Order: sequence, then structure tokens, then C-alpha cells
Amino acid sequence: MYCLIIGTPLKKPRSVPLWNNFFKKKKMKVKMFEKDIKQKNFKMEILKIFKDPKFLAAAITMPYKKELTKYVKIKDKLTKSAKSINFVIRKNSSFLGYNTDIFGAIETIKNFKKKKIIIYGYGGAGEAILRTFYKTYKKSSFIVVSKKKILEFNKKRVKFVKKLEKDSLLSADIFINCSPLGSNLKKKYLKKSPLTTDQFQNINKNILIFDIVYKPKRTKLSYQCKNFSIKYVNGLKMNSFQALKALMIISKVYRNYGK
Repeated sequence: MYCLIIGTPLKKPRSVPLWNNFFKKKKMKVKMFEKDIKQKNFKMEILKIFKDPKFLAAAITMPYKKELTKYVKIKDKLTKSAKSINFVIRKNSSFLGYNTDIFGAIETIKNFKKKKIIIYGYGGAGEAILRTFYKTYKKSSFIVVSKKKILEFNKKRVKFVKKLEKDSLLSADIFINCSPLGSNLKKKYLKKSPLTTDQFQNINKNILIFDIVYKPKRTKLSYQCKNFSIKYVNGLKMNSFQALKALMIISKVYRNYGK
């Protein structure tokens, strides 16, 4: 049997060696491969993959985390809240979709105060995190930095802004970078940060900066946090937690199908 990581563009995804090492350690006859699918071919390719009886599961990356929800069943409560998936697995004659990224994000911040959370960026990750955290942390309030303005949330708990006000960071417990700034997805992102040096002058010294970016390991934002002695965690921890969650699901299903 085999697993895939599906997305475009794929740049040496961490999941491939991580999953294959797990399969080898557990003596599972499963291999993971990259599958870069262009958007114009997505429907045709995904239906072809689902028809293959040897296909077991897949990690899903951008830009297909929302698109793939049309082709799977979603039973998990956290995933229903997120309205996007990053993992799909065969179970009997159907396919189940999960958002294990959300599990990873919750695990990453579980030991930190969450009264006020700032989310920078409202793309796929930002939306999934807000939707899930909104339902999970019912006493938390949120500021979302985005050009979008979504009206379905309680205005007392969720505020959409195009730019952070000067004192917003002074009262925030967690700042989550859900933008690609600092990542290696494009060369122009590498030297950028969601926060300016001036903003670090007006910041809660006990704040947690949670950066979902994990490639490269050291970003401009991480250096800023180091210079100002601010607690920083990158997306590697979240990525490891989400991978472990996915692999535990695969291992459980494999016991029924893989022998």
C-alpha cells in the first residue's frame, strides 16, 4: 500500500521521510511519495487516486485543503469547525477527511494563556485556526489582521482589522503568524516579518509568538523575538504533532487493511 503528499508546488516536504521512517519502524508495508498535482488536473487526478485499491492515505497541502472536502466524509468535530482538511484516509469503501493541523496548533498553545489571541492572516491556515479556536476557547477574544471582513462571528469576540492598533500587542497573550511571511515559499517572503521593530517596542513581554512557518527554521520573526526576549515557537512543533496524529490514524486503519 502507499500514501501520498498532495499539493503544488511541493518543495522536499518534511512528511515524506517522517512518514516513511514511521512505517519502517512499525514494520508496515507502506511507502509515502510526493504527488504534485496542477490545479487544472486536480479533479481527474484525485478521482484516479481514490479508485486505486493500494492507496491508503494522503497528507494534503495548499492549495487543496478546502477543495478536497468535496470528495471526502468529515466526521471529526474539530475538522468540521475548521472547514478544511490536510489529511485523508481510506476506510472501507469511503474516504475520511481530517484537519490534523488544528490538533497540532491546539497542542502547541495548550500550556499558554489564551484570553486574547491575534491571528495574522486569514488564508487557509488562519481561517481554520480561527474557526476551531473560536469554538474551542469560548472565553477567548480574537483580533484577525486581514483585508477580509467575515461577519459570521460574534463582534464582541472577533474583530477583523487591516492593521494592528498600537496597543493591541500590549494586551495580547498569543500572536499567531498564519501568513507566508518569513517562509521559503517565495524568495520575496524570506526577509519579511508580520511585525515591525516598532511593534516589538509595544508588546506584552509574556506573549507567545506562534509562527506556523517552519521552513526555514530561523526567520526574521524568530530573530526579532530573540532580540526582544520574547517567547517564540515555529511551525515545526505543530507540524510534528499533526503528523503524529495522522500516523496514529493510519496505524489503526492499517491493522485492518494492511496485512
